[in-house]
Amino acid sequence: MNLRLELPREIRRNFYLDVAAAMSVGFFIAVTLTFVPVVARRLGADFAQMSLIAAAPFAGSLFTPLASHYLQGRRKMPFMVWFWNIARGLFLLTLFVTSPLPLTMIVLAFNILTAFAVPGYAEMMRLVYPNECRGRAMSYVRVGMTAVVTLMTPLAGRLLDLVGHRYLFPLGAAFGIASSTIFGRIRVQEVVARERQPLGRFWRILKDDRAFAAYQVAFMVYGFGNLMALPVFPVFQVDVLGLTYSQIGVLGFIMAVFWLLSYVYWGREVDHRGGLWTVKLNFLITGAVFLAYVFAWDIGLVAVAFVFIGITNAGIDLGWMNALMQFAPAEKVSEYASVHTTLVGVRGLLAPFVGTALLQVPWVGFKGVFGLCLVMVVISWLLLAAAPRGAQP
Repeated sequence: MNLRLELPREIRRNFYLDVAAAMSVGFFIAVTLTFVPVVARRLGADFAQMSLIAAAPFAGSLFTPLASHYLQGRRKMPFMVWFWNIARGLFLLTLFVTSPLPLTMIVLAFNILTAFAVPGYAEMMRLVYPNECRGRAMSYVRVGMTAVVTLMTPLAGRLLDLVGHRYLFPLGAAFGIASSTIFGRIRVQEVVARERQPLGRFWRILKDDRAFAAYQVAFMVYGFGNLMALPVFPVFQVDVLGLTYSQIGVLGFIMAVFWLLSYVYWGREVDHRGGLWTVKLNFLITGAVFLAYVFAWDIGLVAVAFVFIGITNAGIDLGWMNALMQFAPAEKVSEYASVHTTLVGVRGLLAPFVGTALLQVPWVGFKGVFGLCLVMVVISWLLLAAAPRGAQP
């Protein structure tokens, strides 16, 4: 396996800044975002609030066409940095949070603001790294991030048991702000389009590019199956298994180890086989997560599920963006990204509420929800396997 990454001097500086920014945001993820659902439940969050927290990352996705439209004819980097700084800075307010509703509102606002940076980020990755090494470069950047997550998650779980979220979450926010500031120092030659396309034209992409539309259908089914379980996982961990913050921190550590190692493998496969192949394989692997939860009665099989969550987190993270670049013409990457993330937002706003609603049906329960999620990810793999071949690796 070729793990060497040779970059020209002008790209090397950007790569190092990207790594530094990723490691800083890794600290933010480890001590803040990882524990938000469990902290919310401990504070007394009900099913509706847990569903809203699970859906929050996708609420902002509905606004990405507006962001993409606004960024036409403008530089994207300053826009991204400002939105990231404001979003991450919101967690400084958790110093004063002692009930679930304010935390839920902070999480919702954070995710809406963060989503505005997505179209610009996809474009930055296309500009910063050449096609022939983009997969490995992005994977090594994420190795730095997940290394920090791996080291900090169990420690953060222990600190939460000792001092609580009111001191730890603001510390994570400070590192998150530092991350976006560092990323803003990356030098790119942005091509600013003189002509702006109408906002509604973005959706013609699905009509004009049938292969991309088929890919989105499969991704929609996959995501719906995944996201139905998102608010159910922490409820199962806390209410059924009675796991402590420290135990959940250990699970996060296990996930992060496999997340880190998998980035190296998936980065090579993206460069060699393409993002679309990577996404398809990860659809299938995700089934193992729900299979483990279906049969889980203690922390053991949940730990197995976290292994596969780590593997697929890395694969989908690298795969979706590089698959997008296989479909999209160079000048339309941000437009394709906005369509993708908007559809992600639609399913994300619906699926968590469906999951918690099914959980309250007596004959469904936890195992029924996990079983249905398993069926849906398998169907998504079959749909993608049968989809027309429109993208080029």
